[in-house]
Amino acid sequence: WANSGAVFCAGTALFLRGVPVVKVPPTIDIATSSTTRLGIRPSSFAVRGPAEPSAHALASAPPPVRHHFHPAPAPQRTAGYLTVPVAEALVETLVHAKFARALTVADGVLRLDAGVPLLDRAPILEAAGALRYGTHRRRCEAIARLARAGAESPGESVSRALMLRFGFPEPVLQREYVDAQGLIGRTDFTWPPGPLAIPTPSEKERVGEFDGWGKYFDSELTGGEDPVAVIKREKKRENRLLMLGHPVLRWKWAELEQPARFRSMLVSAGLQASRGAAFVM
Repeated sequence: WANSGAVFCAGTALFLRGVPVVKVPPTIDIATSSTTRLGIRPSSFAVRGPAEPSAHALASAPPPVRHHFHPAPAPQRTAGYLTVPVAEALVETLVHAKFARALTVADGVLRLDAGVPLLDRAPILEAAGALRYGTHRRRCEAIARLARAGAESPGESVSRALMLRFGFPEPVLQREYVDAQGLIGRTDFTWPPGPLAIPTPSEKERVGEFDGWGKYFDSELTGGEDPVAVIKREKKRENRLLMLGHPVLRWKWAELEQPARFRSMLVSAGLQASRGAAFVM
């Protein structure tokens, strides 16, 4: 890459710091103290190095650069890059990113210290309080309140963002289930029977599972276990849930990339959306 003095901010800073995001940020976000250089401009970065990611990047058009106003940036060095502090990058992203991306990074930052809600952290409150517009502050605070450490992957965060967008009841995350054999495991989403769910014959909770391919093929997540063995174990786990009377609904990225299709799946599973979306952004 070129421009070694660039200070990265917003979603790019979070990405460089290892906070999970929804795919690669669509722009390269750069902090600037100049009010005349704001907005999107053609990329001024070059890809260098023989590694496979470099070859992949060279095969596609470079993302544009978006300049964000930071009157007095206080850069921190992260893995060889200069970035604004996490709190500043998070607040920028909550204000400007689409809802699903914003909720994903909010969940990711919360997991770094799950015991402290985002709005109880002084740096985040300070960064949010410095926002110029009241609408921006309210949006930032609203999404920060929706952050849940139990959303353990970007796919789970995007799933919940769509549920909220369509007005479905917010699920319980990482609910543990046991049977006569002992612990079955934790489920990504659970909906207790209630006014926004059509009762099941046995009035049992509904279970939702996001199936990212990493669950089966990422050696860091599987501990190097054979994918076939992982799939068989997952099937046994689902059968044990079904034996307890819990309907199980599964979906992948393909469904999340077609929100109307995902909504239809949830409705078909017996969930009922409220008349208005709980959160539309």
